[in-house]
Amino acid sequence: MPLTVVNDIGDVIRFLRDFKALMQEGRYLFRKHYKNIQTLIDLGITYGMRDDTLLSLKVCDYSSGPNNDEYGKADYWIFGKVIDNVEIYIKLQIFIYSDGNEQAVCISFHTAEYALGYPFKTD
Repeated sequence: MPLTVVNDIGDVIRFLRDFKALMQEGRYLFRKHYKNIQTLIDLGITYGMRDDTLLSLKVCDYSSGPNNDEYGKADYWIFGKVIDNVEIYIKLQIFIYSDGNEQAVCISFHTAEYALGYPFKTD
């Protein structure tokens, strides 16, 4: 399934604003998949450092999204960040429960398996 890249930078700004607000309200979940935990260990990244990285994401870190979740939970967005010369693949989602409550979810935070594109990066 091809990934989606938005043309409207405002969509990325809104997603990041909403995701970060949920994190700061404590409505946040980090998926403890093996690759995610192993990357934290390998790079010496604490949970606090990981969360600071997520809160520091900017439009220039955007790679793709919103992308259709194959599990049907919610669209996901992909960002990237370089930490200690290692490109990190970051997959985020805002999950909406049936009662309307929302939760920020970090699905992936691991070493990128392929080079990411950054359509809004200017350097």
